[in-house]
Amino acid sequence: MKKFMICSMMCLMALAAKAQVLTSATVDHAYLNAIKESGDKFAYEKEHNDNGDITTMFVYQKKTRRKGAVDLKPVCRYQYVYTADGLLSSCTKSVWRKGDWQQSGRHAYTLAENAYTVEFSLWNKKKADYDLPLGRMTYTLRPNESTESIACYYRHHKNAPLELEWEVVTECQPINMDNYLTDVNR
Repeated sequence: MKKFMICSMMCLMALAAKAQVLTSATVDHAYLNAIKESGDKFAYEKEHNDNGDITTMFVYQKKTRRKGAVDLKPVCRYQYVYTADGLLSSCTKSVWRKGDWQQSGRHAYTLAENAYTVEFSLWNKKKADYDLPLGRMTYTLRPNESTESIACYYRHHKNAPLELEWEVVTECQPINMDNYLTDVNR
């Protein structure tokens, strides 16, 4: 089940908007959509760097009391790191447990000449560091940055190498992935 969930989550990366490469503008757009679609369930707060890029996003669960007052309970926190040219290089998720933020997982993004790679790693409390990547999605890019193919790799055992699970050649541009960057359940 865990393997299926990780692969499914990684597959969501295949649902990118016009360009497969995630940028600070992608994170801004995802933030605005999360606010618009959350309704009465969640509230969002963000912090910016000097360039105006979102560096931290807090997600709170809304609870409305009898007389209309709203309580906000922390749920999770996303921390975004960008390269100098505005490309997203990592997204770290922390969850609120026992009155403190506890690291959960990290997506690391790498852009090479004709490929965009996303790796997912879980936080290891005992080592106080991230484990080896559990999964990897590699997007082979065309010159216009649209996707030519997508390959999914998964690590079946703790220290085993990543193994190719599936690969697909894309014929058209996939749909929007905004919720991926703000989904409190991932």
